[in-house]
Amino acid sequence: MKTIVPLTLRLNGADRSALLSHFLSLEPEDRRLRFGAPTGDEVIRAYVDRLDLVRDGLFAVRDEEEVLIAVAHVAIGPVYGELGLSVLPGHRGQGIGGILFARAVDYLRNRGLRGVVVHCLAENAAMRHLATRHGMRVTLEGSDGEGYLALRPATPESHFREWLQDQQGAALEILRRNARLARMMWTLSRS
Repeated sequence: MKTIVPLTLRLNGADRSALLSHFLSLEPEDRRLRFGAPTGDEVIRAYVDRLDLVRDGLFAVRDEEEVLIAVAHVAIGPVYGELGLSVLPGHRGQGIGGILFARAVDYLRNRGLRGVVVHCLAENAAMRHLATRHGMRVTLEGSDGEGYLALRPATPESHFREWLQDQQGAALEILRRNARLARMMWTLSRS
């Protein structure tokens, strides 16, 4: 298992292909649990193409090889946001989903939304556990589950926490880019 630095990164348009790779790497059962139905490659491509990476919040954790190992998407609505989350199998149970959940909640609070909703299949025990662990009230109806969390108003602390996470993520990206360049230069100098 690879060691990760669990800093969340805010994704932007330049990350669209990495986001697509993340979702396409999910096994069929993980896709079904993440999207609520069996989901083929073309549906995932269309989903990623239509994501609004300016309005919505997309947050991720990368491993050392810069692969997105976990992604949270918060779609912004007029009153509440809707959260979707995926973590690659080899990285589950490490608290990464909880880190992304908290990041998404701060993002929504700081934009004045009143709540966050999670829709999932009733059998998605991992998502239901994560939701209830973070204070969501989860209801089940047939094969569907829905969690709701009322959000407190933004505070200077929530704004600072979001700003700090953005800065830490940006710094990590710069360090990784510089390390890649240094490795390339080293390799070229040895040729």
